[in-house]
Amino acid sequence: MTDAKKDFDDKARPVAEKLISYAIDKGEKYNITDVRISIAEFEEQDNTISEGKIISTLSGAASFVGITLYSGDRSMHFQKDFSDIDMLYKSIDQAMQVIHLVPENQDKRLLESEKVAQQENIDLDLYDKNIPSEQEMLDYGAKIESAVVEKGGVKTIVRTGVSRDKRHSLVLATNGLDYRTDQTSYMALITTIAEDEKGMQRGNSYSRTRHFSDMAKPETIGAGAIKNTVSKLNSSLPDTGDTTIVLSRAAAASFFLSVFSAIDGTAVHQGTTFLHDKLGKQVMSSEVTIDDEPRIARGFSSQLIDSSGVETKKVTFVKNGVLQHFNAGLIEARKLGIEPIGRNSGVTNVIVSGGSVSKDELIDDIKDGIYIKSFNGGSVNINDGTFSRQAHGVLIKDGKITDDAVSGFVVSGNLKEMFMSVSLANDTPKLPHTKLVFAAPTTRINDVKIAGK
Repeated sequence: MTDAKKDFDDKARPVAEKLISYAIDKGEKYNITDVRISIAEFEEQDNTISEGKIISTLSGAASFVGITLYSGDRSMHFQKDFSDIDMLYKSIDQAMQVIHLVPENQDKRLLESEKVAQQENIDLDLYDKNIPSEQEMLDYGAKIESAVVEKGGVKTIVRTGVSRDKRHSLVLATNGLDYRTDQTSYMALITTIAEDEKGMQRGNSYSRTRHFSDMAKPETIGAGAIKNTVSKLNSSLPDTGDTTIVLSRAAAASFFLSVFSAIDGTAVHQGTTFLHDKLGKQVMSSEVTIDDEPRIARGFSSQLIDSSGVETKKVTFVKNGVLQHFNAGLIEARKLGIEPIGRNSGVTNVIVSGGSVSKDELIDDIKDGIYIKSFNGGSVNINDGTFSRQAHGVLIKDGKITDDAVSGFVVSGNLKEMFMSVSLANDTPKLPHTKLVFAAPTTRINDVKIAGK
C-alpha cells in the first residue's frame, strides 16, 4: 500500500469503526439495526494553459462522511464534512430521534450479509503513485498547444486544459461490507476554431486515463483537434430522405448507450421502456453482443465490488441480439424480483463485440450514404423508442468515405427497427483506451431517415 493509500486508511478506518459502534450502542432505544459508513477524500486540479504558461488553476480538496442508519425497514442517509467526530456523533443523535418518522421501504435494506463480497487481493492498478507535478502538467499541455500552432490550419485555440484527480474511499457496514478504493484520473482537452467563408467551426481532441504515463502523445491530441475542427469546414446540409448511415466508433458508442437507458432497472420496473418485457427475446441484430467487463486493469470504470457490496463480474447484457439482463442496482433488483448483478454503481467497461468484416468492407457497397462522426444533442425516448439526434459527418460515395462535410441534419428513426438492422465492423477498440470508455465498432444502419434540406 502506497503512503497516500495507507495515510487515508489510517485516518478513515478508526473513524468509521467508532461511528458504527456509537450508532449501534446509542441507537438501541431507537431500534437502530444496521449502520453504513462511507468516507471519501478527493483532490483535484484543473489548469488552463495559454502560450506555454498556466493562466488559471482551479483546485480543491475535500473529505466527507456518508452515514446511513437503518431501523428495520426504515433508513435515513445524510452526509457531513469529515472534520469533527463530535459533530458526527451529534448528527447521528439527531437522526436517530426522527428515524421513526421515515416511511418503511424494505427494498432499501442493506445487502444480506451472506451476499456481501469480501475484498480480494487483486490490484486493478487504478491508482497512479507517480503523481505528476504542476510543471509536468504544464509541459504536457504546452506541447499539445505547440503541436496545433506548428501545424496550423485553425484560426484560434479556445482553451487548452490539463487536469488531475485523486480519490480515496472506504465503506464499512454492519452487514460485513468492508471495501477500499483508490483512484487517480487525468484529462487533457484542447478546443480550437477554424473558419471559412461559411463561418466558424469548433472542434476538440482529448485524452483521458488512470495513469499519467498512459496519456496520448501531445502531438496526437493536437493533430486530432486540427483534424476534428477542419473537417467541419465548408459543410452543407444533406438531402432529406432515407439513406444508409455508418457510425464512427465514437458515434456508435453514443448510439449503443441508448441500450442502457432502455434496460435501466427503474424504467423496466415502471414499464416506461419498450424493452420492459423483452428479457430473453431478440431485440437487436444477431451480430450484436454487449458485455460489461469490470476487471480491466487501468480501466476507467473498473471495480471489484459495487457500492452495495455485490461482487462485480462480467455481465453479458445482450448475446447475439438476445437481451440477457436488465441493468439493475440493488434496490431495482429487489423490485424486479431478480438477483443483484453488481452494478449498483452503474455499468463499468462496456464492450460491443465486433462483426466479421473490416470497416472498408462494411462500407464498400454503399453508393450514397453518410459517415457520422458524432451526434450533437437531440433526444431518445425509451418509452416508445423514438430516436431523433442532430449529427455531423461526411458523405460516403461509391463505397468510399469522402471529405465532403455535412452538418446540421437530424437522424430520425425508432430504436426498435434501428437495433434490428445494425451491421458491425471488426474494429472494436481495446480498453483501456486514451479516449473511449465505451468500446463499440464502426456500425452501419440501413434505411435511416435524414432531415436535411
